[in-house]
Amino acid sequence: MDEDQVGALIEKIYNAAFEEGGWDALLQTLRTQFHASHTSLVVFSGREVYSPFAVSTLDAVSLEPYSVYYHKLDPAIPGNNIALVPKNSRVFSIVDLLRRAAWINSEFHNDFLKNYDMSLPLVRYLDEGGDRTAYFVAHRPESGKEYSQDEINLLHTLAPHLNLGLRIYRELTGARAKAAVFETAFDTLAATFLLDHAGRVLSLNKKAETLLSENSPLTVLNGRLTARHPPDNARLAAALAPPVPGAPPPELVLRGPAYCPGVRLGITPVNGHDIPLFFDVTHTARVAFLVTAVMPGPTVQNLITRYGLTRAEAEITLLLLEGAKAPQIAAHRETSIGTVNSQLKHIYAKTGADGHAGLLALLLGR
Repeated sequence: MDEDQVGALIEKIYNAAFEEGGWDALLQTLRTQFHASHTSLVVFSGREVYSPFAVSTLDAVSLEPYSVYYHKLDPAIPGNNIALVPKNSRVFSIVDLLRRAAWINSEFHNDFLKNYDMSLPLVRYLDEGGDRTAYFVAHRPESGKEYSQDEINLLHTLAPHLNLGLRIYRELTGARAKAAVFETAFDTLAATFLLDHAGRVLSLNKKAETLLSENSPLTVLNGRLTARHPPDNARLAAALAPPVPGAPPPELVLRGPAYCPGVRLGITPVNGHDIPLFFDVTHTARVAFLVTAVMPGPTVQNLITRYGLTRAEAEITLLLLEGAKAPQIAAHRETSIGTVNSQLKHIYAKTGADGHAGLLALLLGR
């Protein structure tokens, strides 16, 4: 096999390492290359109790019995028959380790491998490191040819690349699994946007989508998070700027149209390089801002604390924000309209609002 062909195989190894499910396709390529019935790659972690991680040209249903039971009988697994592996050799045929008759009549071969024409395995150990042991194996049927020296040499050449590719593949598989957990958690947050350095929306959760679909002060225009009210948009653009070292994350309130509540934005600068899960979710390391949006709504307690209202005055204020008029408030509270009007005067005085419209504008952030 010439250098160009070997180089092409090595390139396929690294391409597969970075693709989700790429190792499955790579094993099919190696199956053809080694004229094998099947090829597999197995990793075992732990010193006493083995937990196999395996990818194989065998389908998942066929592979399951190996993961559950038959790996305990696999003579290639350290801890089973590792003492039989020839010293100073990391490529070997299991048939070379055992008498052929013993191998052919073994439970592992007879009850598992034989069913898939996997009687003649060629094994190459890889250096996973730590407490992990990995090996690549090509299988041929009992009637197949012995592996040639050229094929053994090729496996020697590919081994360090298979090892590094495997390590990359396993790390990315773990990252993708964590990203799935992150996305689930992401959707439990308040309305949240991930923006790049230019304010373009890279990702948003379900609550953010709902927020944008309503009559809110926020929208997405030309891919950028935008405030509908021009002065507010200028403030938002200013907040989406490189942070000053040591400065607290900016927070601003955007006003909504008519009497719709405004939106309070929390803007946190982030770095995609420092947060790998952002990279996996957004497919870019240029995440610059995490923006959370909440609808600020007064409560009885914060009206009492902020403006010095009585509990009755705070409750009336909330009824006003819900659109109730003085007669409706009086009926709801089982009091007279005169009493309600008197309480409204106290509310306007304590908040500094110049009447009903001014109070709404003050409390709804406009």
